[in-house]
Amino acid sequence: MASLLFFKNLYLKSLTPFELLKISKKYKCSFEKKVDSSYLASWKSCLSNNESQELFREYLSFNGLVASDVTLMTSIIDIEGNIDFPIWIKILEEIFCNINFKFEENTKIRKKPFYPLLSPFIDFFSSRFKQNLKTLNIAVRNNLVDQLKSSLYKDLLNLSHEVLFNEFNEFKKGKEGYLKGVEENYLFKKFVLKIFSNKYQDLFLCYPMLARKLATKTHAYLEFITSIFKKFEKDRFEIQYFFDTKIKEIKKLHINSGDIHNGESTIILEFKNSYKLVYKPTNTSITHAYNKFLDWVNIHLGCELRSFNVIDKENYSWLEYIENKECNNLEDVKIYYERAGILSGIAYFLNARDYHYENLIANGNSPILIDHETIVNPIVKNKTKKVKVGNVLDTLLLPNKDKNEPPYIFGFGSSKQIKKNEFIPKIINTNKDNMKKILEIESFKLYKLNKPKFNKKIENLINYEIEFIKGFKQLYDLILEKKSFLLSDNSPLKNFENLKIRFINRPTGVYFKLLTLLNKPEYLKDAIKFGIKIELLARAYAIRRDWSPVLNSEREQILSGNIPVFYSNTLSKNLIVPIGHIADEFEFNAMEAVYHKIKKADYGDYQNQLHLIKEAVVL
Repeated sequence: MASLLFFKNLYLKSLTPFELLKISKKYKCSFEKKVDSSYLASWKSCLSNNESQELFREYLSFNGLVASDVTLMTSIIDIEGNIDFPIWIKILEEIFCNINFKFEENTKIRKKPFYPLLSPFIDFFSSRFKQNLKTLNIAVRNNLVDQLKSSLYKDLLNLSHEVLFNEFNEFKKGKEGYLKGVEENYLFKKFVLKIFSNKYQDLFLCYPMLARKLATKTHAYLEFITSIFKKFEKDRFEIQYFFDTKIKEIKKLHINSGDIHNGESTIILEFKNSYKLVYKPTNTSITHAYNKFLDWVNIHLGCELRSFNVIDKENYSWLEYIENKECNNLEDVKIYYERAGILSGIAYFLNARDYHYENLIANGNSPILIDHETIVNPIVKNKTKKVKVGNVLDTLLLPNKDKNEPPYIFGFGSSKQIKKNEFIPKIINTNKDNMKKILEIESFKLYKLNKPKFNKKIENLINYEIEFIKGFKQLYDLILEKKSFLLSDNSPLKNFENLKIRFINRPTGVYFKLLTLLNKPEYLKDAIKFGIKIELLARAYAIRRDWSPVLNSEREQILSGNIPVFYSNTLSKNLIVPIGHIADEFEFNAMEAVYHKIKKADYGDYQNQLHLIKEAVVL
C-alpha cells in the first residue's frame, strides 16, 4: 500500500494557484518560491497577447489579490499536521489497496490501448457499482456492466493517452536494438510492469493532475451511474403508467448524450423490447410551459407542431424519446419546412438560445426542439445600457456567419456543407512495442438527426425557402394579431413564469476546447500551469473590461472536469451558480425580455428578420 507521505505529496503537488491560496488560510503552511519564473508571463498572456501589466492589475484587483498572494500561489507548499484529504485521494487509496495486476494476454487487453494501466480504475468502478446495486437490491446483467466499463475506459483514455504515449516512448529509447527474437509486446509489458511495480507512484508524482483527473472521473462516474439505476427503480411504475408502456430489462445505456455538467449528463436508456427513455439530470418544468404554448399556436394556426411528454421529478426528469424518422413524401418535406419556419418564429419571440444541430430532431414532417432549458432567456447588462433584444439568428437554428462557427452546427444545418473529409488520429499496433498514433482520412456527415429525409436523401432548407418563410410569417402575423392578449394576465406565456432556466454564459465549444487543452502532458505535470491555463477564461472579461464574478464559478467547474453551467429564474435578474447566486446580473429577466420583444414587434422588425433568414438559407 502506498504510504501516507506519498498521498500527502501527491495532494500538495495537485493544488492549483487559487487552491494554494485557499489552503494557506485553512492550515498552518510553509512556502518555498518555485524556480520556474515563467508563471507570471503565462498568467499575463492568458489575459492578453501582449501580456498587458495594466490588465493584469485589473484582474488582480477584481480577484482581491495582491503581489504577495501571486507569489504564494506559484510556490511549493508544505502543511504541518493532518490533512483532510479530498474524495479523489481517498478513491485513489482504495484503488491502490486492491491492485493485484497480472499481465495476461486476452482480447480485451490486445484491442484497447493502455487498458492494463487503466484497468484498476475500471475494476474499482465495477466492484463498487455491483456492491451499490446489491445494496439497492437491483440486478443487472454482466453485459450491461461491461458496456459501462467500456464507456468509463474511453473517458479515462481520453484523459491519459498523451501522457502514456509520451512515457512509453521515453521508456523505449535505447532498448529497441536488444529485442531481436523476443515477443512483439515485450517492451510494452515491461513498461506496464514498471508502472505497477510501485503502484503508479512515480508516474503520478510526475503527473499529479493526471492522478487527480483519473480518480475524480472514476468517482463521479460511479456516483452518476449508481444514481441513474436508483432513480429508475424508484420511478419504474410511474414511468410505465405515464408513458403507457411495459418496461423490460435495461439492455443498454447511451452515455454522454449531452454535455457533462456537475458530473452528470443526459442518458438514453434502451430496453430489451427496444423501447427507449431519456434521463435528464435537471428540472424540466419549462417543457410543460413550452408544450402549452405550442398548443396555443397549433389552435390558432391550425397546424400540428409536435411536443413530447416528460415526468418532472424536480431535480431530474424522464423524457419521451423522439425518433428520427423520414418523411413519407415530398409534401411531407414541405410541411416540415413550413413548421420549421413557425418554430423559428416561436424561438425568436421567446429569445431561445443554443439550438444547435444536436438539439433538434427531424421526426417525419415535424421538427422538434428536444432541450428546453434555454427556450427563454434574460438579457445581459452591458456598459452602453442599450438593450439588445436580439434577432432570429440568435437562436442558433439558422446559420449565422457572424458567430464564427461552421454553418452545419446550427439547428437546421447548412444547405451546402453536408460532408467533409478529415484527418482523425488512430492508434495502431495496439499494446505492442511499435504502437503509435497515425492520421487517417475519414468522411463525416455534417449533420446529426436534424435534417429531414425522403427516400434516404437529405432535403435541405435552401430548396424549401418559400415554405420556411411562409411558416415564419404565419407565426409573426399571429403575434401581431394577438399582441394585446399575449401581454395580458390570460396569456399562455404566463406558464413560463417563475421557472428554472439555463443561462448560456458563453459557447459550450469554448469550455470543451479548454478542457481538451488541459489534458496536455505539460499541464497534467504541473498543477500551477494547469490552474493558470484555466485563467484563459478571464480573457473575454478583460477584453470587455467588464469583470464578472461568473469567472470564479467557471474556474471551479472547469477544475472539476465539467462544462460550466448556470441557471436563473424566469422572473429573476440574478444568476444561480453551483454555490449561491450572483445578484442583478441581467438588464431584463427572461419574462421581461419576452414581453419586450413582443411589444417591439412590427412590420419593420419582420422585414429585418426576413432579410436575415434569406441570408442564412444559402449558407
